[in-house]
Amino acid sequence: MALSIKNSEVICFYDLQYRWTKRSTQNFVEVCIELNEFPEGQMIIAICPRVFRPDMVEEVIEEGRKLGWDPESIAEPFNVRLTKRGVSLPRK
Repeated sequence: MALSIKNSEVICFYDLQYRWTKRSTQNFVEVCIELNEFPEGQMIIAICPRVFRPDMVEEVIEEGRKLGWDPESIAEPFNVRLTKRGVSLPRK
């Protein structure tokens, strides 16, 4: 499902535009990111610290791609966790 244009922001990272949005809970911030030109593509969902800064979006994009996130493919959302140590796959 594509992110709402009204409630999201666009970031340009390595000449590609990504659309992202965040949702705060009591314990963490959930950030959803998709490729702006291909909203049908795979979305990355990152669980981030409660103290969230917009520059963290770039780290999620870069490290998520290294871990296997492919926003140009049609697939289930790719889930990651952002901590002080970086971006990692969630524990199972």
